[in-house]
Amino acid sequence: MAFLVFAFLPGQRDLMTWFKSLVKPKTAFFLFWVLFFVLSHLWNFRTAPWNGNGLFEDSAIDLLYLKNYVMGHPFQPAWFHPYPYLISRETLFHYYVWGFLDLFGHNIISYEAALLVLWSGVFIFTLLLADLFFQSYVVTSVTALVFNFLPFAFIYTFVGYRYPLTVLLGVASLYFLHLGSRTSSGLALSLSGIAAGLCLASSTVGKQYILALMLWAICYAGLHWRRLKQIKWNWAATVAYGFVVAATPILCYIFFNWEHYTYYEGKFMERFMGAARGHPAPNDMQYYVTGLWGCFFRVPGPRLFIPDFLPIPVAYYFFLLPGLMFAIWQGRYEVVLLGTLPVVAVFISGGMTVEHRLLLAIPFWMILMGFAFAGFLRLKLTAGFKIIVLGVLASVLTSGFVPSVQYIDSKTKNPFGFVDFEQQQVAVSRFLRDVVAGKQPSNPPHLERDEFNRAEGARGAPYDTLISPREATSVVHLFLHDYDDTRILSFCGGTPVIVMTEQDVWSHNRMAIVDYVPKGKDLKLIWESDPKTERISAKFQALGDLATADSMWFSFGGTKITFNVLNIASKNIRQFQERVRALPDIAP
Repeated sequence: MAFLVFAFLPGQRDLMTWFKSLVKPKTAFFLFWVLFFVLSHLWNFRTAPWNGNGLFEDSAIDLLYLKNYVMGHPFQPAWFHPYPYLISRETLFHYYVWGFLDLFGHNIISYEAALLVLWSGVFIFTLLLADLFFQSYVVTSVTALVFNFLPFAFIYTFVGYRYPLTVLLGVASLYFLHLGSRTSSGLALSLSGIAAGLCLASSTVGKQYILALMLWAICYAGLHWRRLKQIKWNWAATVAYGFVVAATPILCYIFFNWEHYTYYEGKFMERFMGAARGHPAPNDMQYYVTGLWGCFFRVPGPRLFIPDFLPIPVAYYFFLLPGLMFAIWQGRYEVVLLGTLPVVAVFISGGMTVEHRLLLAIPFWMILMGFAFAGFLRLKLTAGFKIIVLGVLASVLTSGFVPSVQYIDSKTKNPFGFVDFEQQQVAVSRFLRDVVAGKQPSNPPHLERDEFNRAEGARGAPYDTLISPREATSVVHLFLHDYDDTRILSFCGGTPVIVMTEQDVWSHNRMAIVDYVPKGKDLKLIWESDPKTERISAKFQALGDLATADSMWFSFGGTKITFNVLNIASKNIRQFQERVRALPDIAP
């Protein structure tokens, strides 16, 4: 990739001329919007759910994946990863995040900063594409405001997943493709191909972008076949070569692991085709139509993160649908395809809790709305009538824009506004990490620079720890990873108490104690308070001559979180294990 880019780099004189060309009002215009985007996303940051004290469960899974499969391993374009589904997990996002963690600390804030940079890139390339298409400061500015305060995009900026990287690479690829075609720039065309190849490698959603480009090429060839002789095939070859160079690792992976790579989407397609062939309820075609309608038009709807606000405010359809028609009229089929293919993907998957599959469409929805803004501004009407029409359109736009801003404002004032940003789980995990490390836990727990790694400055605990957390799952595994989280959380079978029966908790507790291998250290058993664990911990505390009962607590968000503790001296561990082995299999 580097050699391909270097092959098209301009000479020193041309490079200096390009740098001098940046000193113009348009550069300041775009810098203003980038600054506006970043500052607005720090809105009420201390009280927002993404204030550094909350982490989405799937983000914790991604970070665990980084620590287990990427760090310390040779480069891999993808791994076969069986959790939570049998899917291919592309690693490009994880290498990107790894760089941020090494630079700024292995903590939640560094992770969120990496996500903010990704979405800043999506934002700026969307505006660059709008400027390329419309050449209007007004249209670009309106597009910027709508995009910046679209709740769907604003909140997903800090959620996680690999998909934002796909969105950035997709919109960047399309921008460089159009820029290279207009300016005959081999550098831009090579960057377009490289970005497209990396887009495919960034996540399984990247296939949608490649599919859209292929369909666009077919549509262009079918509608303009007489112009095919005029195409500069060396341009197409540059883009294609850039794509192959960037995508070779993932293409090799796909070739040798086709079943793994297509498993996830294959299951969705299998179910959908069954419905299309007349499968009876509940998995009939009505299920898919209802799911798509609910995803876009029901409040509350079957959406994972934002059930109480629509992905696209209804008022915006007054611009999105005309923009779609304007784009078709002007032959911008690639924008139409990129704005609609993700919707088709959601439809095929059932439309339930799948907003993240729509992320790729967001910048292209904004571009489609830009076609409407530009079209309405160019209306050839008398001055008075045009003012009236534009006033009505501004009122319609405001009716979608104002509720969006109000919604974001209300959510940023409450750190618990989105339950999926696991604020309490993070607090519990931070507290337990300090206990396991042998440090005095903070009350309340707070962010540390390298909280995902072993605690610095701690000599090591004089005890081993076994823990049963009440709710924390992947988050607590992440924070305890470097202390052998599998062993520590074997006390609850690696599963939070809240989703287990009392019998399951009892069985895991007994098994972990009996299987524990003494290492000359004391043993500390910790149960986060819960009605199930209260009875179980009391049963173990009845062996009081061999163990000492204790408790710990901290306050977070106005809630007191307590833990029952049982300390067993190293000299008593063997005898304690024999007593536990003699306890009945049935939970007390």
